[in-house]
Order: sequence, then C-alpha cells, then structure tokens
Amino acid sequence: MASSSHDLSAVFLVTVAANVVPLVGVFHLGWSAQTFAVIYAIELVVTVPFAGLKALFARCPPNYDELERPKEDDPLKSDERGGISVGPSDLTHRRGSVTIVDPLPPIYPRNVPFVARAFGSAVALVGLFLFVLGQFVDVPATLADPSVAASVVFLVISHVGVVNREYFRNRRHETSTPRDMVASATTEAGLAVVVLMFAIVGGPAGALVAFVAVKLFAEWRSYHGGMAFDPEEGVGMLPPVAAPDVPPTAEVRPDRRAVRATALWQGVKSAVSGGPAYLFAWVGITAGSAGPVAATVVCFGLLPAAVGGLKAVEYALTHGTLAYQRRDDAVVAYDELTETVQWATPVDDIRDAELCEGEFVDRACDTRTFSLTTFAGEYELSVAHLREYGRAVEAFVLPVETTAFDPIDRRVAGAAAAVGVCGVAAVAGIAYYAPTIAAVVAGFGSPFGVVALRSAWQWALPAT
Repeated sequence: MASSSHDLSAVFLVTVAANVVPLVGVFHLGWSAQTFAVIYAIELVVTVPFAGLKALFARCPPNYDELERPKEDDPLKSDERGGISVGPSDLTHRRGSVTIVDPLPPIYPRNVPFVARAFGSAVALVGLFLFVLGQFVDVPATLADPSVAASVVFLVISHVGVVNREYFRNRRHETSTPRDMVASATTEAGLAVVVLMFAIVGGPAGALVAFVAVKLFAEWRSYHGGMAFDPEEGVGMLPPVAAPDVPPTAEVRPDRRAVRATALWQGVKSAVSGGPAYLFAWVGITAGSAGPVAATVVCFGLLPAAVGGLKAVEYALTHGTLAYQRRDDAVVAYDELTETVQWATPVDDIRDAELCEGEFVDRACDTRTFSLTTFAGEYELSVAHLREYGRAVEAFVLPVETTAFDPIDRRVAGAAAAVGVCGVAAVAGIAYYAPTIAAVVAGFGSPFGVVALRSAWQWALPAT
C-alpha cells in the first residue's frame, strides 16, 4: 500500500509540473497562450467521450435505489448525482453482458445510456468552448496549426494508453460504476466552463490560467480520491430473475421495421434538442477563419448525427433484442443479445394491460405496444412493437379491452405536420440568403419545434 501511495504522489507531482510549465512559458518565454488554451479545451472535451467508452465496460451497475425509472409525466426525475442525468431509460435495468472482442472485458448494454449522455455532454462542451474561445481566438486557424494537430493526435493516443493501462490492465473496470466514470469527467469540464466565463476578460492568457487551475484542482481531487477508493460504493445489483427453465410454448418478437423507425425518431428528437449547443459551436467557428458552409456541416450535420445516432442505438438495444415468450404459466422477456432473462411474471400476476395509444410508429406500421401492470412488480413492464399482437394477447392472456387504435384527429395531425414542413423549408430558404439568422432560428427554434409537435400529437390523440 505504501508503494502505491508513493506512486500516486509521484504521478500527482509530475502532473502538477506538466501543467505549470505552460504558464511559465506563456508569461516568461513568449509562448502562445491561445495555442495552449485551445489544447486544454480539446483535452477537456476528449476526456468526456473517453469516460463514456470506459463506462461501457464498468462491471458494477449504478445504485438502483437512487437511479429510479421516472414516469412518463415526470421527465425531470432522473439520476442527477454527480451532474450526469441519464433520464428515462429502461435500458439501465438491463441484465447481462456481451463480449465483442476477446482481449477486452465484456460490455454491458445497461451502460449505454451513460455513454450516450457522455457524448451529448461532449457536444455541449464543444459548443460552449467554441463560443467562449471564439471571442478572442481563431479556433479553426489554431487547429490547423501542425503543432496543435500533432498535440491532438498525441492526446488521443495517450488517452488510449491510459485507459488500457489503468482501466483494463489494473482491472479497475471491475470496481467501477458507469455513473462515476462519466460524472468525474463531466464535473471537471463543467467547472472549466464556469471558471472560463469569469476568466474571459483576461483573453487567451486568462483562459489558459482558468484551464490550468481547473486541471490542477481535478488532479488534486483524483489524487486524494484514488487513495480512498471504495469498490463497493454505488453498487446495487438487480435480483436474479426466476423464470421457468423450459422451452417456450409461444414466442413473439418485436417488428424490426417498427423498432428501427422508432429508434430513428428517438434519435432525431434527441439530436434536435441540442440546438443551442450547435448554435454556440457555429458562432465560435464562424468567428474565426472557417466559412459558414463548413461550419454548418460540422455543427448542424456531424454533431447532431453523433448525438442522434447514439440515442437510436440505445432505443434499438432497449427493445430490438428482446423476445417475449410463454413458458408454462409465465410471460418471459428474453434478451437474445446477452442471452439473459430480463423479466418474468406469472400470467395470473398481470393486473392490467394497456394499449399504448400514443405510439406514432405503431400506428404507421400496424404494430402494438402494451404496458403491463403486475400486482407485485415495482415497475411497469413493456411489450413493444408487436406485429403478431393478436397472438401475443392470446398466448400471454393479456387483459386488454381492445387491440384496435381509436382514430386520431387528422386535422390536428395534418396541420402540425404542415407547419413542421413549412418551418424546415423556411429555415432552409433563409440559410441561402442569411446564414447567421438561419443558424439562430435552427439553434433555438428546433427544440421548441419538437415540443410543439409533441404537444400537437398529444392533442390529436383520442381522449381517454
């Protein structure tokens, strides 16, 4: 233990020296403050998605006493400890793991929501850092500098080496929770944003001082926390599922087309919700030497695609890999990806089964999603996107009144769709003549557009 303490002390002192050197160089040797400020910002941004990738392999699940699945009418109820919110996701309660590559440990689908939030946080950080630094630094020109480009490559390679050495070889993934992995990185980056807001009056030198101060503070916390690490903190294992060990007499799978379409729609909603972050990034890039076309492709194309793509993957893993089975007198949800039973409930324990009227894709694809309420269960169970829904109702003895959707108000739905199409066309037309105005409208208007369309859809649904 003593040698481990000495090693941590040596690493901490080396880190302190490495972060003090740029300050000495800038204030006494004439080095470029804006170059180091951009490099520090990149390091903070890169650390967050790397934390998300590490969280994917974290063997210890989050604390399920604190991480509760929020109700649909309470979207603000989520796991907010450590500044990371995973929001409503059934995937966080997923059992089992899957091995992708033999040398690496298995990955856990339940950690994917944390990974998605980490990449979403990284996108938000990109927008904020570009917006603030773009006020006094030509960020695109600085990134084009060969020395900065080489530093970025070295930074990524060093992160890969650190993850391999400290996380995999030292087997820290066995005692880590996904929330702690992501929270540590997002907390440091968020603190840097706050400090940078106050240090902006100092220009590039002030930004560099802010970054170095936050970096040293984070290293100091890591140094003290590393010697007092509790592997049991935050661990909350799900109880094993008791399911009949017999071949299923009936099996129904979700319709793949419906799952893909819903995953795509969920990804689009998640991507659009980050509009302000894309706008901040666009302003920061166009404030430098980058043209509006390139900035638009990056900020309103690549960044939303990354955020939306991960959300789509999350939804596909939540519903697309399950098979719903009837085993003896029980209904069982079996995950074919991890080869693990996710939940099982006796047929007689199903108190209520409700047809989800608000699923747009189910209406379009002629599939059905049912919400099951049991007498003893803590959470509602979902049987999603079934094309053979009649067979499922019969085999699982679901107490549903009807499997037919009530008609929606087509006037409201059509008007909402027309307004949405016109809004997109208007933004595209404005972008041709006034890119800045179009970016502002897209950045701040798109989240409100999603909320408006969602409200219109709820209005169009039949009253219950």
